[in-house]
Amino acid sequence: MLRDQSSIVKQVGSRPQTTILNVFELTGVALFTGKIVRCRFLPALPDTGIIFRRVDLLDKPCIKARASSVVSTPRCTVIGENGITVQLVEHLLSAIYGIGIDNLIVEIDGPEVPIFDGSSQQFVRSFIEAKTVSLAAQKPIFKILEPIEVVSNGTTVRATPCEDLTFSYLLHYDATGVLEHQEYLIRFNQERYTKQVCGCRTFSSYDEIQPLLEKGFIKGGSLENGIIVKEGRVINEGGLRFSNEMARHKALDMIGDLCLIGYDVIAHYHGDKSGHTQTTKLAQLIEEKVLEWVHQTPQLVQEWAHTQ
Repeated sequence: MLRDQSSIVKQVGSRPQTTILNVFELTGVALFTGKIVRCRFLPALPDTGIIFRRVDLLDKPCIKARASSVVSTPRCTVIGENGITVQLVEHLLSAIYGIGIDNLIVEIDGPEVPIFDGSSQQFVRSFIEAKTVSLAAQKPIFKILEPIEVVSNGTTVRATPCEDLTFSYLLHYDATGVLEHQEYLIRFNQERYTKQVCGCRTFSSYDEIQPLLEKGFIKGGSLENGIIVKEGRVINEGGLRFSNEMARHKALDMIGDLCLIGYDVIAHYHGDKSGHTQTTKLAQLIEEKVLEWVHQTPQLVQEWAHTQ
C-alpha cells in the first residue's frame, strides 16, 4: 500500500553545490560476482549530479544516480539506463550523502560497486582525503510538509515533517539473540554520520547466506565483508562495532537509497523492517514531488539562489 499527499514538499532555502577536489581510485572485491573492481572518482561541474560511467563497455555508457533510475532491488539497489546497470550502489551513495557531495563522476570497470568491509567507511575516508569544494551554483533545499509512507508486506518506511534531518530504523526479526530487536536514530550531520554510521557493516543470518554461498550467488562473500549471525550469535572475530550495529547499517542503507532523490529534503525518515524495495519507492515518490515543484516554480528556485 502506498499513501501519498498531493502537496508534500516545499523549498525552504538553498546552499552551494559541491564536488571533490582531487581525483582518486579505489579497488576492491565485488560481493556478488567475486571479481576485482576498480573505481575512479572525478570532480564534476554544477548540476551534473552523481554519474556512474561503465568504462568496461563500448562507448562508456553513463547512468545517473536518481530514484527514477532504479531497476531492481535484489538484496541491494541496482540502477540502470538502456539496459546497462550498476548494482550495490547504496553504500557508496550513503557515503556521498554523508560527506555532502552533489556532483561526481564514478568511473567503474564492472557492473558492481566493491563491497570492502560491508560498510561505507572506505568511501568516507577516501572522500575526506580527496576533500570537497564549493561550486559557483546553488542547490535548493526542500522540506517535507505532510507525512508520506510506503507500506508493504509488514514493513514500513515513512517521511514525516521535522525541523532537523533525521533517520531512524527499527529492526526486529522472528529470531532470538542479536537480531531479535535493535533500533537506532541519528539527527544527521557529517560528523555524526562519520562517527556513528559509516563503519557499520551489512549482515545476514548463517542459515540465509550459506545456501547462497554454496550456489555461487555471492562469490565474493566472507567474514571480511559482512556480519554473520549463527544461532543468535555473531561469529565474526571481534564481534560487533556497536551493540546495535545492524540497525545502524540499515540506517546507512536508507541514507544511500534516499540519496537517489537528488536533492536535500528535510524530514524524519523512519524504517520499520523495511529494505531497499520500500525505501527506493519512497525516494521515487519524493523525487517526483520535488521535480514537480522545480518545474512549476522555476522562478522561485532561481530567486532563492540569487539571495544566497
